[in-house]
Amino acid sequence: MAAFLRAKVFAITFLAVLPAAAQDTVSVGNMTKHAFGTPVSFQNGDRGCLITFEDDRGRPFRELAEFELCPQEKALKGKRLALTYKATRVQSPSCQGDPDCKKSDTVVLVVAVKPTTIGAAPPPPPPPVATNRNAQAPNQASFCTPAETVVFSCYTNPNKLVSVCASKDAAPNKGYLQYRTGNPDAKTPIDLTLPSAQVPPPQAANGDSLSFSGGGAAWLRVSTTKVAFVVYTGIGKWGPRGEIREKAGVAVERDGTQVANLKCTGTPISLLGPDWFTKAGINSGGRDFDLPE
Repeated sequence: MAAFLRAKVFAITFLAVLPAAAQDTVSVGNMTKHAFGTPVSFQNGDRGCLITFEDDRGRPFRELAEFELCPQEKALKGKRLALTYKATRVQSPSCQGDPDCKKSDTVVLVVAVKPTTIGAAPPPPPPPVATNRNAQAPNQASFCTPAETVVFSCYTNPNKLVSVCASKDAAPNKGYLQYRTGNPDAKTPIDLTLPSAQVPPPQAANGDSLSFSGGGAAWLRVSTTKVAFVVYTGIGKWGPRGEIREKAGVAVERDGTQVANLKCTGTPISLLGPDWFTKAGINSGGRDFDLPE
């Protein structure tokens, strides 16, 4: 009888600790991920920031995170963090930055971290981000939702739409800005969203306005580690005889060198310029941009 009671007590104790153990992990789609980790190293990669963590037992594991987390290495390293994940589609490495490449992969990224203590509950899942166009009609003007501001949008060919979208409250320290591109077919997911996390505009992009004789221009650059996409508009004396002409499109840069220029096929939607840049806290970040010919 005593042996039976000891076994019963053991079983009850074992079952009681299961919920606490389960809280050490979170589910993202069909994947199970660590809910907490202490970062020990950071490394910039082509598709994100690769972070090596240790769990509460000192066992290492690695996760791909938002690019924006690598610059925070000094502040985050050695701290126990609650990890928030999101499954997102990103352009395949085989595309090598080609914006017309339609190959993509689904990856799970760490999109937010928060210092925490042992015993804390895992963070809730992040709010959904616009990653498809289920409710948007063909020939749509942008990939921005009705709750967002269209900062820039144009077609670079009949099957490629490029949009820069911002939250209505976008400001230097709040809201967000994202670059989105893809096929306007409502059944096809957006090819690329940068950054995939919703961060304030100054953390997502840099840009500036240009003034020159006969006109002016404005540009906005969103970057990964090696590749940058620069949306631009301009007007100037670019005709064969100095006639006033307009320019608009998306320039693709690799390691700081322009490798492609995708011109808008029609008149773009654009708020690019000093007024919106000031409102959103966008500045050049010490960089410049030469309008393509």
